[in-house]
Amino acid sequence: MCSSDLGAPICQIASSDYLDKDVYLNIRAFYRSAGYRIIAPGIHWHGPVDLLVVLRGDNGSDFQDFEGAIHIYDYVKEYKVDWQRRYPHAASLHLVTLAVSSPGSSESPEACCSRIKPVDAYLPVIPALWSCAWRRKRSRPVHVSNFKRMGGDAYQQDLLTLIGSAQVKAYGGNWHLAGVRARPLSYRQANRVLAASAHCFGLMWPYQRGRTLSGRMWQAPLNGCFVLSETGTDILGCPGVLERQVFDASAAELDCSESACRALASEASRFWEAHTRSLASALGLDPGLCLTGPILWPERFRLLLWDLEFRSERILNQSAGWLGAILRPVRRGMGSLARRLGVHPRHWAERRGRS
Repeated sequence: MCSSDLGAPICQIASSDYLDKDVYLNIRAFYRSAGYRIIAPGIHWHGPVDLLVVLRGDNGSDFQDFEGAIHIYDYVKEYKVDWQRRYPHAASLHLVTLAVSSPGSSESPEACCSRIKPVDAYLPVIPALWSCAWRRKRSRPVHVSNFKRMGGDAYQQDLLTLIGSAQVKAYGGNWHLAGVRARPLSYRQANRVLAASAHCFGLMWPYQRGRTLSGRMWQAPLNGCFVLSETGTDILGCPGVLERQVFDASAAELDCSESACRALASEASRFWEAHTRSLASALGLDPGLCLTGPILWPERFRLLLWDLEFRSERILNQSAGWLGAILRPVRRGMGSLARRLGVHPRHWAERRGRS
């Protein structure tokens, strides 16, 4: 169903501790395609809201008096929240979480409660929003993620060894903490790096393994890029995810033909579109979603805008560093000259103090 925002029901999106922009774009496109007008996180909307979509974190007392329908996506697995108490007046509560993660987790005691309607699914994924055209694939694998402080995690140590020996190219922020030179990327740039690569390495937090999925598991295969992941992490049977007990040289030397990469991109697109339509049906939305064409232009525009903002900020930061390095000796020289001439501000202050 493709419709305009005029007279559409209102969907408020909430994400309290952090906003995963790739998740947000998928969520936006999903609910807009289902006929909703979207209110972004952080926007103070004073009008009526028909649907509340909760992503990351615990919103505390925010929306505690909300009386409409609520869709909760428990995909990060960082919080244990009693959703019934958090939203006591909600007309309905759908908790979207992969069933394999339920035993012993925060979802299991709630699944038996009549007000909580568990939905065995992952996040919506919109293939047409992320699939990039590519001509050739680089054989050298990549790892696209910010550096995580994971102590002595064996998978991370293996990956650091491969990166240190130049068998894997790392991209992302904070890699200087591990002594690795890596370039941060915008979401759009990261997508293009994956599209240019035949395979990549994923790395999940230990507490997430076997309980949820990594974003790489959908984003990379949609671009014909196989994902090497930890054992027991592919809990949904995602196309293109190859589990490994260790991240060793044989994993880094995986041979992926271009025909295999193109076949993977097509398979992943079909898989994630079917998953997203199934999720819509389970949530009581129209499964005949319009997931291509003009309906996606606002999300594509935001992806491009975020990319331009990222690039401009990076250029400004780099320019500030270069300019600072140039001006630093000039400032020292001017300060030295000012002291010799007796016109340095510090000297004037000392004279006023003595007088």
